[in-house]
Amino acid sequence: MSDTSSQKLLPVGLRLLIGLAGLPSLLLAVMLSYAAVTEGVSNVGAFEVLYAIAGGIALYIAITGRRLF
Repeated sequence: MSDTSSQKLLPVGLRLLIGLAGLPSLLLAVMLSYAAVTEGVSNVGAFEVLYAIAGGIALYIAITGRRLF
């Protein structure tokens, strides 16, 4: 296995693109949290949760510049 500390960071342009693509997912995560509090968890779909998690991972990659896989 390669050491993550020795890996190069992603280029800034690619990090910006990933970050911009992840912003709608962050907005969805906020909307899902609000819906879960006001209306209950039963109104939140599994695909919506997975999409929000994928956006969170994209924003993590954009902020840190590290690859997860």
